[in-house]
Amino acid sequence: MEETFDVLSEFVRTGGIVVHVHLLDNGLRTPLPSEAFDGEPIASHIRKLEVEWTTLLNESVNPQSATHQLLTSCSGRLHETYQTRIDWLEAAIRKTEGRIHRLPRTAYWESCYIRFEMQMTLYRKQLKQAKAGQRRVSERLSAYLDY
Repeated sequence: MEETFDVLSEFVRTGGIVVHVHLLDNGLRTPLPSEAFDGEPIASHIRKLEVEWTTLLNESVNPQSATHQLLTSCSGRLHETYQTRIDWLEAAIRKTEGRIHRLPRTAYWESCYIRFEMQMTLYRKQLKQAKAGQRRVSERLSAYLDY
């Protein structure tokens, strides 16, 4: 194909005029810009492009790309958010346990006792979920840092 392009360029160099250029490949017709055939050999330009493409394709991708840095930063902040939630839930559980222990076990206070027990169950469930979320984020963060 390069030889054919060079023939067209040589045709233009000797005074010929190229009006339309089409590339036919397996029945597909692709128009090419006639300005590309200016009388200069095309093969040398194609070889230069090939060298540039090969060089670009062989370059390694910077692992500290902006996206990678953003993912690492967001994961770190999410980890801190989970830690804050875990700390708050643990403190709430301690306070609720203290209230339960100070509560007299009489029929009068039974509804408060039941409410505190239900609250403790909810806090423990949320604490378990927060720890699982933090563990997932930690794994993701270590994968980003190992990248």
